[in-house]
Amino acid sequence: MSGPAPTTRGTLRFPQQFKNWLFNTPGVTDTGNFSGVVNRAAERAGAADPETGPAQARELLSQISGGSRQWTGQRLEDYLFCARILAGKSLDMTPFDTQLLSAANMLQGTVVEMDTGEGKTLVGALVAGAHALEGRRVHVLTVNDYLAGRDAQWMRPFYESLGVRTASVTTEATAAEKKKAYLADVVYVSVNELGFDVLRDRSCTGQDQAVLQPFDVGIVDEIDSVLVDEAVVPLVLAGRARTELQGVDVADFVRSLNPDADYAVEPDRRNVSLTDAGIGRAGARWPGVELYSAEGTPLFSSINVALHAEVLLQRDVDYIVRDGRAQIVSDSRGRVAHTQRWPDGLQAAVETKEGLVKTEQGEVLDQLLVRDLIKSFATVTGMSGTAVAVAEYLRTHYSLDAGRIPPHLPSIRRDLPERIYATAAHRDAAVVEAVLAAHAAGQPVLIGTHDVATSERFAAELATRDVQCQVLNARNDALEAGIIAQAGRKYAVTVSTQMAGRGTDILLGGKGADAAVHGEVAALGGLLVVIVGRFYSPRLDAQLRGRAGRQGDPGASVVYSSIEDPAANGQEVHGLELSSSLAGDADDAGLVTRAGVSRLLDRTQRLAEQERFTTQENSWKYNELIAYQRRVVLAERDRVLTDDDAALEPFEGAERLEGLRTALGGPEVARVCRAILLFQLDAHWSDHLALLSEQRAAIHLRALGRQNPLDEFRRETILAFEGFLDRAADSARESFDALDVADGAVDLDAAGLRRPSSTWTYVVNEDPFGSPSDAAVKWLLKKLGK
Repeated sequence: MSGPAPTTRGTLRFPQQFKNWLFNTPGVTDTGNFSGVVNRAAERAGAADPETGPAQARELLSQISGGSRQWTGQRLEDYLFCARILAGKSLDMTPFDTQLLSAANMLQGTVVEMDTGEGKTLVGALVAGAHALEGRRVHVLTVNDYLAGRDAQWMRPFYESLGVRTASVTTEATAAEKKKAYLADVVYVSVNELGFDVLRDRSCTGQDQAVLQPFDVGIVDEIDSVLVDEAVVPLVLAGRARTELQGVDVADFVRSLNPDADYAVEPDRRNVSLTDAGIGRAGARWPGVELYSAEGTPLFSSINVALHAEVLLQRDVDYIVRDGRAQIVSDSRGRVAHTQRWPDGLQAAVETKEGLVKTEQGEVLDQLLVRDLIKSFATVTGMSGTAVAVAEYLRTHYSLDAGRIPPHLPSIRRDLPERIYATAAHRDAAVVEAVLAAHAAGQPVLIGTHDVATSERFAAELATRDVQCQVLNARNDALEAGIIAQAGRKYAVTVSTQMAGRGTDILLGGKGADAAVHGEVAALGGLLVVIVGRFYSPRLDAQLRGRAGRQGDPGASVVYSSIEDPAANGQEVHGLELSSSLAGDADDAGLVTRAGVSRLLDRTQRLAEQERFTTQENSWKYNELIAYQRRVVLAERDRVLTDDDAALEPFEGAERLEGLRTALGGPEVARVCRAILLFQLDAHWSDHLALLSEQRAAIHLRALGRQNPLDEFRRETILAFEGFLDRAADSARESFDALDVADGAVDLDAAGLRRPSSTWTYVVNEDPFGSPSDAAVKWLLKKLGK
């Protein structure tokens, strides 16, 4: 990751061509502005006495710490000088000049793009340490618990050298452990776990139950994944429903439907819908129910949800079945999303499809978007290997600029021309032959696949050719550290799903290899990355490419695509349907020979990603008003939680109040009134969320009347919230009047104020193909010729 400072060092320079590209790209900033500061700091550190340098650095830190929040000019140079010396002493890792440059830019709020293997973990610590020295509380947000614990432990000696306290928070930690950890100056925690802790704190009934401290600085690892790919992911706190949930069992009906005859799948496999024949069969199965009427919407939605589960969600692609459960596979990370599930209806449909015991369902008590969690920090920055590609998006939605940091050694990786085949079978055969050729020469190979099924299919096929592979996918992701550690060995062949967020890089010769072994593998060409089919985003392709050629090592990457891949199948560019028009332009091996096809795939890939961005923006628009209403409720909740007068306010004038004060005493009455009012605020909010969920599921039907669904949803959401606090107070008074007092105590449970005995958290993986109502509206509009 880092190494000793070189005895002879050049200065950081940025070619004019690079600057011209920066200035012409929206949202991209010139990171070279701090090159002078970095060069001076590095030169001072290189000239410092090894024995007295650390003490000198600590003395200087005491002079520049606190007071100002601006890390610029001489103060920035002094900090980088100190950080370079102390990191070298405490971690035995002297930061590269490029790492100091990254830290300098992030301290100004810039998101930095750094290649794989360039040391993002240390950069995050340099930035967090600087903010902590100013007296600010810092959260370093990771993509999983493993990285949160690993990075906090790894960087702890550096923080201690600064006089900064650090801690990590994981899912397994108790509330008391979390409360203590969140008091640290720098806290490492996964994005999801922090969001879940926010939701738990929102539901607490006593001030002493909260574990979090106020948010200030957020440093986000894999920031484009968090702020772009997962920004609309709802984090959910659920509890056992107060009333029994009812549903319509349509699984047997859906399983009896015939492909093409009763339902049709769109070419891009993003939607499935009933045909006229399917509608007729549903009408015969449920006579008297008009599926496209308001009364028939719940049944129509249930059928569409079951169809999605049966036809579009594929085992070992979208999910795996393990330990008796259907576990979602993250399409951006290729690993099991352990706390993730689909919305209740779709989750139950998948479990029914696989014959599994259905996951306990309940009511949503509260929810939080990842985007809203991140926007609650006063200062946000981060790093990634592919941030510049979404720079305009980050500026538009988060007011963040991004900039690329050049590698500390020039990249010599060869990105070979894409090879495009007429069919997936031709593509896979070509991949196998390419891997066999590289393996015969001893060159290590990493095969990047989209899903578990494909990774295991390649491993099985290569095994029949006497090539044994290490497989890294969602089924065995617990073994990933050991697999990655050896993936750079001579003759190694590793088959993996997406590598984003793995937290480690592949070393030539394997982990711990000496210079001779490293050189031997480098002489073979380094790591060869073979990408099987483009991913939905060019950034994911780039992340896989970046596994080769780390820190100036040789390496190569190549994409093998087919026009049957999701990126091309059924897509049109300038009226040209790729899957139907290019099949004839192939040689005997299936290789498409028409010029310019790769550029067509570039365009379809960009269009697909833009469609995802549009979907996210629409989802935010639906959630903006809900988030505002939640802030109103939370403000009232905090007032009740912290002020006895506010807790008693709705009950003043009640006949029983004075009697209870006499029987129970003032403090106990305040506690009881607070518990009642908080219960009703939370219950009414849960009911409000359920109502809005139903409205959103059906609101697209308004398009039939040429109304704007978003405008209609906002109008109905405002109407539904009118009088919310008054209704909660009315319910609280009714509960208060129904209280039973026996032996000087109040039984809240007997008054119907029982809170869920258990709660659970999960991430909702929104239906990736559009809501069932979207499918219904699409079908109806087609039928009506609109």
